[in-house]
Amino acid sequence: MNKTPPSWPLATTSWLWPKTLPENLRRIGAWKLPIRQVALLFYQSAASLAYTPADFAAPDHLESHVHLPVDLPWDDGPETVWDIISRLMELPGRLSPWGGVLHPPGDPARLAGVAALWRDRAPGWRLMVENIPGQDLRAHWPVIQDLDLPVCLDVGHLMAFGQHWLLDEPDLPGRVELVHCYAPGIVRERHEHLPLSELSPSQARTILEVLGLIGANTPILFEVFSESDLRDCLENFTKLTRDWRRPE
Repeated sequence: MNKTPPSWPLATTSWLWPKTLPENLRRIGAWKLPIRQVALLFYQSAASLAYTPADFAAPDHLESHVHLPVDLPWDDGPETVWDIISRLMELPGRLSPWGGVLHPPGDPARLAGVAALWRDRAPGWRLMVENIPGQDLRAHWPVIQDLDLPVCLDVGHLMAFGQHWLLDEPDLPGRVELVHCYAPGIVRERHEHLPLSELSPSQARTILEVLGLIGANTPILFEVFSESDLRDCLENFTKLTRDWRRPE
C-alpha cells in the first residue's frame, strides 16, 4: 500500500472490531498504518459515562477526539447537557480529546445555550457542530456565526441529503476543523458508511472539492466500522489524492 499523502492527519473510529473499547484502542495503537488519531464514539450518554480513565490506555503517538452522544437531554436545559458533555470530554484522561462533535438539536436556540456555556467556560477543547440528516446547519448558521463555532463537515451526509449549499457558504472553509469521509451509497435521502471504493465519480469529485476548502492540518476521519473498510479507505484515499493539488 502506498503511503497516504501526509497533508491531513488521518483518523479512525474507536469501533473496528466487535471487542471492548480498550481492546480496539490497543489494536489501533499497535498498527503501522498512517493513522494519527482515533474518534472515541460516545454515542449513548449513560453507557459512555460508565467508562473509566483506565479504559483509554493508548500509545503516546495517538491523539483523540470525541463523538458526543446523540441522546443528549436537550429538553432539560443547557446546564444539564453541558454537564454530560464536559464529563465525557474529561473521561479519557491522558488520551485527552482536542474536540467534541455535536449533533445539533432541532431548535437553534438550544444549541446557542450550550455553545454559550462552552464559550464562557473555555474548557480548552473545541466544540464542533456536525451537519446531519434533517439538520443541514442552515437554520443553525446564525448561531454558529454569532458564537464562532467550528464545524465537523460530514461529507457523506452532505452528498446523501443534498446539503451542497454548505460548499457555497463563504464562511464555511475557516470553520471546518474535522471532516467525516466515507462513501454514503447512491440512494438519495439514505446513507450508509461504506468504504471509499464505493464512491461514485461525482461523489469522488465532491470529496476533492471539500479537500480544496479545508486547511492542510484538518483531520480526516474515515467514518467506517471495520478494519477491512478502513484499509480500503486508506488505499483509495491515496489513489484519489495522488495527483491532487491545492487550488490557488
